[in-house]
Amino acid sequence: MSTRLMRWPALIVAAVLALPAAASARPQSAFFNSIIPSRVDHLIGFTPTTFAIHPIGQRVVPITVRVGGRRYRFIFDNAAAVVGPSSGLYLKNMIRNRRYPSPQGIFLDRRLTRKERRYLQVRLDLARDADVLVVTRDHPACAAGVSRAAARGIAAGTIRRWSAAGVPAPPGGDAIALRRAGTGVDRFVEPRFGAGTRLPSGAKAAYDGGLSEAASGNSQVAAVTSWSRARSYQSSTCAVPVGGSAPTDASVRSLSHRDAYPISFVMLKRLRDVRPIAAAFVKYLAGPRATESFRKRGMLLVKDRWPGEPG
Repeated sequence: MSTRLMRWPALIVAAVLALPAAASARPQSAFFNSIIPSRVDHLIGFTPTTFAIHPIGQRVVPITVRVGGRRYRFIFDNAAAVVGPSSGLYLKNMIRNRRYPSPQGIFLDRRLTRKERRYLQVRLDLARDADVLVVTRDHPACAAGVSRAAARGIAAGTIRRWSAAGVPAPPGGDAIALRRAGTGVDRFVEPRFGAGTRLPSGAKAAYDGGLSEAASGNSQVAAVTSWSRARSYQSSTCAVPVGGSAPTDASVRSLSHRDAYPISFVMLKRLRDVRPIAAAFVKYLAGPRATESFRKRGMLLVKDRWPGEPG
């Protein structure tokens, strides 16, 4: 699996990181590598990198943890992130190299399998999200829904007409104007509904997956995107029922909706000498700076009441 995007922050110069020599438990320089599947990259971005952990121009505050009765203070002056189409190969490599653990973790967008749970552990249960197919409100698909096979066919670009998906043609015409969430760089888009990362011929990529076009009343647009984006457009669009049900906040939060998925941070169970560094990094991810970054990006955090969600 090829890596599409790598985020390697420049090392922060020693002069910026210098702290008083008299400080207790002298801070240690640390590195950490994070893997981000492209389906959730828009919610994570640069949050796990040095630029976000220790912002330039602000006082560098070491992250303090206590592990095995000993106090540690770390400065992550080389925290990097890699974005890939999926987590599969990275998980396999992590398990394969488990005898020699390194400071690394994966923002996983699915549950761990039974086999994976033998070696890997969810260190932080972060958020929930779901794949959604969105159309303009009052579109025939809102009532008719589509099968799971049809949703995948639409997302993959193999079904190009609403009638072929079992939906009456809307007033704007039978042709489907497919929009996939992603930047479209090198025709790369978020994998959703089992459709791959390659933008289908004739489709267009959009950061919101086409939500703004669907919300404007364009009845041809089929927006393949995320619930975290779509939920704020519910007054002008609808999430098409797929396989008999449409997502709701409740079904996404509980993961009872079939297309919902958890977002968690996963590491090896046995970390050996890197336990203190791992503990410090997870503390950062659960802390206020990372939490605020995730919120600004629209992540539906498990620990939050989501915007507009009943109390």
